[in-house]
Formats: sequence, C-alpha cells, structure tokens
Amino acid sequence: MTPAENADATRLPVVPVPHRWVPGDGEFRLHRFSRLVLGDSLADAVAPLLPGLRTLTGLPLPSSTLALAGDMGVRLDRRLPPQGYRLSVTDRAVLTAADPAGAFYGLQTLLKLLGSAADGRTLPQGEIRDAPRAAVRGVMLDVGRRRWDLDGLRAFVRRAAWLGCNRIQLHLTEWNGFRVRLPGFEELAAEDAYTPAEINELIALAARHHIEVVPEIDLPAHATALIAHRPGLRFTGTGGRALNDGSEWTGEPTDGWVMDITKKDNRDWIAGLLTAFVTALDSRTVHLGGDEWPPEPRLSRCAALTAYARSLDPSYRATDALVAFLNDMAGLVRALGRTVELWNWWEHAARHDVRVAPDQDIRLTVWEPHDAEPGRGTDYFTDRGYDVITSPLSTHYVTPRTAPGNRPGNNHVVPDPRRAYADWEAEPGGAHQVCVWADWAEEQPDAYFVWHARRPLEVLADRMWGGPRHAHVDRLLDVLDQLDQDELTRGRGGPAAPRAEATGPEPIAPAGGPTVVRRVRFRPPVGPDGEGEGQWTAATAALLDATLGVRFQGADDPDGPWYDLAEVVHQPTATWNELRVGDPAPEPYRWLRAYGAPGELDTRWYGERGERRARGGKA
Repeated sequence: MTPAENADATRLPVVPVPHRWVPGDGEFRLHRFSRLVLGDSLADAVAPLLPGLRTLTGLPLPSSTLALAGDMGVRLDRRLPPQGYRLSVTDRAVLTAADPAGAFYGLQTLLKLLGSAADGRTLPQGEIRDAPRAAVRGVMLDVGRRRWDLDGLRAFVRRAAWLGCNRIQLHLTEWNGFRVRLPGFEELAAEDAYTPAEINELIALAARHHIEVVPEIDLPAHATALIAHRPGLRFTGTGGRALNDGSEWTGEPTDGWVMDITKKDNRDWIAGLLTAFVTALDSRTVHLGGDEWPPEPRLSRCAALTAYARSLDPSYRATDALVAFLNDMAGLVRALGRTVELWNWWEHAARHDVRVAPDQDIRLTVWEPHDAEPGRGTDYFTDRGYDVITSPLSTHYVTPRTAPGNRPGNNHVVPDPRRAYADWEAEPGGAHQVCVWADWAEEQPDAYFVWHARRPLEVLADRMWGGPRHAHVDRLLDVLDQLDQDELTRGRGGPAAPRAEATGPEPIAPAGGPTVVRRVRFRPPVGPDGEGEGQWTAATAALLDATLGVRFQGADDPDGPWYDLAEVVHQPTATWNELRVGDPAPEPYRWLRAYGAPGELDTRWYGERGERRARGGKA
C-alpha cells in the first residue's frame, strides 16, 4: 500500500484508530445465510467476541470451512506484523491475522464497524491494515491500598481489551493491607483479601482477552501491614526510625515501613512468603515492587542496615544491601519459572551513586519521564540494557487524591486527556503503562477511580496503539461514546446520536418527542491551558468544580416537576465526560435540563423515543 492509497483512517468509527485504510466503492452486507469461517484453530482466540457479534447482527453465523460470498472468515498469516491484522471487505469479509492476538483485535475492529451501521450487518468495502505501535500497552490497578470488587475487575479487563490493551498489573500489597490470602500465610491477609482462586480466575479471563496479568508483591518497603503481624520484621536500634516511618508516602505516621532484611530468619521468612505468592498464582510474570524506601544519606543512618551492607562488601552503602536483597528474591522467582519486574527507585534513592544494580534480566517499570535531566530519564535504564515499561508520572499516573478529585498543590496527578492526546507518542515496539493509584483516597469506591481513569486510559490506549490522530481529542471521544461497548455487545446497532443538545441550564425539548435518556455527556467550559505539570491549575480546578452537584433532569412540562436522571459527584475532566442513567429503566421525558449548571456547559442527552406512562414521586 502506498501513502497515496491510504485514506484518512480517522473517518472510520473505530478506536483505537487503525493505521491504514484503503476505502472501496460499495458496501458488504451480511445475510441470514452468512457463515463464520475460523481457520487455524482460531475459535478460542476470538471466543469472547462471538456472542456479541451474533447478538449485534441478529444472525446465527454458523461455522464453515471456506469463506464464500456473503461470509466472514478469519485466518492466520505469520508474515504480518506481531499482533497485526488485515481486514479485506469485498463480497465477503476476510480477516487475516499475524497471530491469535491479531485475530482478536481485527475481529474487534470488525465488530465496531458493524456497530456503526444502523442494521448492525453492513460493512464498508475496502481494506484495513493495522498493528499496534507499542508492543506492550498496559494499565496498573492499585488493589493493595483498597480492594476492588471482583465484578468491577472483570469489567475492567473487558474494557481494557476493547481499547487494545494487553497487560494489567495488579498492585496487590500495600502498607495498609495484604490483599491475597496465601496458603500458609493466611494470618497476614486483610479481611477483604482475594483468594488465589479469585485472582487466577481473573488471570484466565484476561488471557482469553489477550491480556497478561502481572501480580505485584511490594518488597521490601510498603510493608507496614506485614510488620504489624510479624514485629520481628521491624528495624530497631540507631537510625531504625527512618525505615519505620512511611508518612512521606502514606500521609500519616507508620510504625513500620521497610522490612529488616539484615536478619537471616527474616530473609528466610520473606523468601517463603514470596514462594507462596509465586506458586499460588498462575502468572508468567511477577512484579516485586522494590520502591520508595528512604533515600541516602538518611537510609545509611540505620546502623544495622549499614553494617549488613558492609558485611556483603566493604564498599556497599545501605541502598546496595536492599538492591542485593531484591536480586536474591528475583533469583528465587526465576528459579520458579517466572519473569521478574521491579519499579525503578534504587538509583533515585542512591542519588545515582550506585554500586549494585538490579540484575539485567529484570524488566523495569520506569516512572521517570523520558525527558528528565540527562542521565536520569528513561534513557538511563535503556542505555544500561534493561527492558523497560515506561510509566511517566506526569502523563501516565492517575492519582486522584482527596475527593472530589485533583486539587492544586495537593494531588499528584490526574492527567489532562487533551494534552496527552496532542503531545504524547508511543515508542515503536515499546512498552507503556497507565497507573491508577489509590493513595490518600483509600476510602473512595471503585467508581471514583474508574471515573478519573476513564478518559486518560482511553486516550493513552489510542496513542499506545499509535494510529492517526483526530483533529481534536473530542472527536476521538465522540467515536468512543457513540459506539458504546456494552450497547454494541447487547445487540444495538447504529451509532448513538444525541436527542438533545444544550450549552446552558435552560430546559430543552428532545428531538422526536418523549425520550428515555440512557446517557448524558457534558463538557465544562475550560480553556486550552488546562493543566500544568500533572496538576490542574487553580483556575482550571475552579471551572471543573463548578459542575459538581449539577443534576441532569427530565420533566413532562418545562415548569416541572423535574426528576433526577444523573448527578456530577466527582470532579470532571476538561473534555467530554459521560454519565449513565442507572437502573431501574428510566421513564420518557418531554423536557430535559442541567439543573445547577454554570452558564456554559455543553450537554448532550442520548437515548431512544419512549411513550409516556404514569410516574412515581419526584426525585
């Protein structure tokens, strides 16, 4: 395919945007005799998508061995780029994939294209050639500081797959809770810990969606909960306090933070705990944490750790002893047949005065920005031969501390989707990860983190895939929201068009008569300079906060009574936000409004025409 043949792929109703598209001259339509041909034992590779495909089209799509006119076929061609596919639509739809993952992504694209058709059965003729720019497209969830509901985690897996992600890291242990109930170590587990069977079920579900789950046990710091159950892990003596107080990271004093690895009994116990963790979980990779112990020179004031370091080598400092311990634990994990990962931290804590570094075969999750000062960015690690997953805290960290959201001067970061979409690029063949952290917001429900992570993850997932950009991030989000994942897989074809649009709080009549509202989208009046260094500016935060408490309402008469459909309870982002109208199924209304909205609030209501019925009391 030459550049001249490549049309604007952003015209396709697909996210992530495919890399290349050559449109044809007509359309292809499935019919009641259409069949589905899955070659090369690909049925398992695309199995999660088949129920939605059959529901959307309303067709049985029986299996066949040869794709004829009117059929859909999926086959392998190992010559294509890894995870890539080619979708050719003529008088039939033929999906050729590099591997099982490519077949999955290609069939998702086909499903999204069908979903853009009013009948759920029509495809534009032409050819798509696509493969992800980044090889690893991940997201980390902090399930250690607070437990995520299992159904919520399952839904997150399916959503991540829909966005083209192929990795989920589960941060399972934290200072305030050990979230897995391991055989032989049950007493360590938080009351609401997961069982290994629950985590393994999630790992299996993710694998069916071509996502690798990487469980993390954070060592040797973040160990407050473990130290409380086993006091012998606590440092004592001169300088021990520096290793017991983690308030820099927790926001409150702790009575234990870094485990005392200077004692053989402790090292043996930790090795047993790690062995139980690795062998209980069905993952190929294990993350050992390895971050956020006190930096030098404060760390070396601990006499016991300094003496232990020098017993290993007279030139070692305290940091070197901790890195040597992590290398020992990594060797244990490798001996159990797993790949090992760590956060970068040792070089930061040692102020780059490094004597011992992690083993070269350990993959690093790097939060340092790529463009940090020379010798301290991502290149510092790649130049030393490490395999790196980049997760720069200024663009890829979602840490919505202190409800209702990102506060100037307090929170760490909730990235601006507009800036990430316009400015950030994935490395070809690289590995990238969005991180969703719960620190200083541990009391918040899952929905709080899903809300704040949604737009950054959607935008960065598209950029990790690396296809062409829309002219503005709002257009990308229009496509995402119009082709709603849940509605498509439940059989509703055709893109959702707004039934009413407004820019202020005045009542408005929906198009076509009484409307059952399913979703509301709104966009606060925020200018283009919305974010600075990972935090909203005070002016931007004030504009976003002006929408808190806004209630989207419906009525039969513009004078009321008015009934609540949805409410803004978390700080929105500076582009399109979406609220769903919950169960039970809402009633149809002739008038809609955004009650309490600031003077300028772009609002769109989505739903379908409905008939008036008797109502209950006012909300």
